[in-house]
Amino acid sequence: MPMLLGTKGEDILTWRASTQLLDNLKTRLERKWESSSSRAAESFLRALMDTLHAELDYEGQLDLELAAVEDEIARAETAPALVAPQQRYRELVTAHFRRRGSPLALCGACNRLHDLVLKKAAAIAEERMRDLGQGTAPVYALLVSGDRARGEQTLYSRNRYLLLHQLDSERFYLFSRQFTLALQQSGLLGEQETPWHGSLSEWRSLLKNGNGKGEKPSVSPAPLPPFAAAQQQRATPLPEWRWRLESMADLAHVAGFEPLADQAVGAATLALREELGCDPFFQLARRVISLPLALGRFGRWRLEQGEHQGEIDIERLALSPLVQLVRILSLKVQVHEGGTLQRIRALLYRGAMDVDLAERLLKALQCLLALRIESEIRSEGPGMYANPEDFDLELDARLREALEAVLNLQKIAYQNMVGQV
Repeated sequence: MPMLLGTKGEDILTWRASTQLLDNLKTRLERKWESSSSRAAESFLRALMDTLHAELDYEGQLDLELAAVEDEIARAETAPALVAPQQRYRELVTAHFRRRGSPLALCGACNRLHDLVLKKAAAIAEERMRDLGQGTAPVYALLVSGDRARGEQTLYSRNRYLLLHQLDSERFYLFSRQFTLALQQSGLLGEQETPWHGSLSEWRSLLKNGNGKGEKPSVSPAPLPPFAAAQQQRATPLPEWRWRLESMADLAHVAGFEPLADQAVGAATLALREELGCDPFFQLARRVISLPLALGRFGRWRLEQGEHQGEIDIERLALSPLVQLVRILSLKVQVHEGGTLQRIRALLYRGAMDVDLAERLLKALQCLLALRIESEIRSEGPGMYANPEDFDLELDARLREALEAVLNLQKIAYQNMVGQV
């Protein structure tokens, strides 16, 4: 797990934590050299080296503890036995987040945890089939859609799962039943949740029609008012096509037969290309562009009523609009892969936004993910709320800047897309 939030060679990906650390270090060194003796400067450098060694020791110890938990996951014999090591893993990465303040590092660790548990659940399902005398598991491919597919898994993210089979057989349905049970018992799915499962042809039908039964979904919502007025409305439910779009665009292979998964992902990419020029896509784009944000008129927060009275729904009024906007614009410029961070970078390179907005959006993504993680830590479960009364001046300013960046992205998307239809 990286100690510093680094870059991948591009200045736009230089995160605040690393740049501030280096800037502060440079400033302190300059001050020391201007006003201190050589002995004082040497003492300062020794203290700095001791601090760095302590941080590296912490990283090394963390790696050892995470490896021990991963080994426990690998040795688990039943799905319920996967629950405790997941909690321990979350505690370790939560402590790292508290110390480092890096949502990207936490997402990376949670992505790994998710995949380890999911693959182990599949292996347990296969073993159950053999133990029950049901034979070996059929050829299958397991794909995930949602936060994990974008590389944005947090402590308690919920995803959709798709289980595809190569040949229609009784063994596949036996395996599907065992796999669903393993997912539920391991905590990746709720008791009433099930993964979508079917053949490649059924998956193509789902992509084409919105369901696996050949029925045409209703995907053409009524026209929206002009952009400026749309910001004043409450969020309206998106049509069923919304989950199809996420499942088609944010899709990743996790386990199983890779060639089958490649065919499924390829079918989703082809379906996306066919949908891009159609009216339902632009109608959905209009709704995404018009989603309200947490910052309302005159700089006032849009606060929840009821159970979360006085709090901000970070997911619905901030993070989700950002993720959906970036996805819509990326699809328009023929970018089908990557998470939100990679898509912002691709939009910059394609000329869909300038460097300033791209940098502000990257900071916004980091800020909103951090707020979501803090909410999950507080609730010890899926969370998405923040209380503005708990904000200090710096966090209040950062969240406002993040929402202003999303609002600017809404305006760009409106000019580039809605004005064309």
